[in-house]
Amino acid sequence: MSEAILYIPGLNARIAYAVAEVFQRSHTGQVHITEDENAYLNSAARVKLHYTNLELPGNRIYRSGFLDETGIRQGFTPNTACMGNVFCLFSDDSRQQFDLFAMVFWCLTRYEEYQIFTPDQHGRFPASASLLHKLEVLEEPVCDIAINTMFTQWGLSVNKNFSIIPTLDIDIAFAYAGRGIVRSLGALLKNLPSLSQRLKSIKNAALDPNFSFPYIQKALENYPEARVFWHCGAINNRYDKQVRLGYKPLINAIQKIYNGTRCGLHPSFAAFRDENIMLQEKQHLENLLCSEVAESRMHYILISMPRTYRGLLKAGITHDYSMGYPDTPGFRAGTSYGFTWYDLSDEQPTHLQVQPFCIMETTCKHYLKQTPEQAISAGNRLKAGIRERGGNFCFIFHNESLGKQKDWQGWNKVFEAWLA
Repeated sequence: MSEAILYIPGLNARIAYAVAEVFQRSHTGQVHITEDENAYLNSAARVKLHYTNLELPGNRIYRSGFLDETGIRQGFTPNTACMGNVFCLFSDDSRQQFDLFAMVFWCLTRYEEYQIFTPDQHGRFPASASLLHKLEVLEEPVCDIAINTMFTQWGLSVNKNFSIIPTLDIDIAFAYAGRGIVRSLGALLKNLPSLSQRLKSIKNAALDPNFSFPYIQKALENYPEARVFWHCGAINNRYDKQVRLGYKPLINAIQKIYNGTRCGLHPSFAAFRDENIMLQEKQHLENLLCSEVAESRMHYILISMPRTYRGLLKAGITHDYSMGYPDTPGFRAGTSYGFTWYDLSDEQPTHLQVQPFCIMETTCKHYLKQTPEQAISAGNRLKAGIRERGGNFCFIFHNESLGKQKDWQGWNKVFEAWLA
């Protein structure tokens, strides 16, 4: 017999998705879902839940009607409230209840990113447009908190497993080495004081300021969930500045890292606009690894719903790590857990798994102007909250911030503190 029974009349794709995400990620027991009211009423399950607005035995989960809709309502914003210490969406103040499933669905699907918004300079949905940011709860995994709170009230066990997921983006593997004559001369003319270091790096790539791969490999040894994402763009432009793809030290670095850590694709700025380029970059990395590549994180955190995720699926990507904001720490989808992407335009779940990240070192340094000590505190606050309630502390670093660049001195200790 299941520990709990959940009665849902009129079960549909949206409700089924939200229910699966709520119970698969957070509950350790079995839940039986039924559309049969008699089966619910006659059930001997220890915990009885019903997603209705009816007066029935058991625990009622307020049904706002949002999940009975299809399509996107432009200009729609859910009601918000704080019930006790719990922030919630889709609240019904008259009953002091909220629609947990609608809240989770709205956050995970990124419903607001399908609505009309003013994009940033790169066409991205900005953190400032997020409802969670406006309400100053972005740095709390509001869905995880709400789920845990409700499970405790219902008498259901809560999964509080905690994982640290360090991830690295290799945008520019070498600062000076691995470039052709024309690129090297052009860069030198813009920065003549770099001549000595540039010549040393060209002669020996291990002396390049961005060369931190042995350190990375050693640091990630005990983190099986770690990922390293490689920029494999062949097109050089303002935003894509990777070294020559055929450069032997780059190939060696990729293959050595892959011996101990799972690697994924870091689709370039150009690939964001052209699916064929993404396929070419993916094929290049697969050729180097002699293995299929099924994981990714978009360069510049470039996400446009639903186009980007559809493009990743088309390219054969099954896991993506781009769900976060480049300029602000926090939980873009209201959760630290990985989840299945639901395509709102098609009104169906897909087989793309999304792992959110909550903080990035460049966010701390460039956007928030933090010192290494301040960045340690910011990351540790997020990590402590996740550790307490369960979830994944997923963060981003870059190879250049762990190398010998003067601007990044002292940031190794941030990386090590976030790993701890």
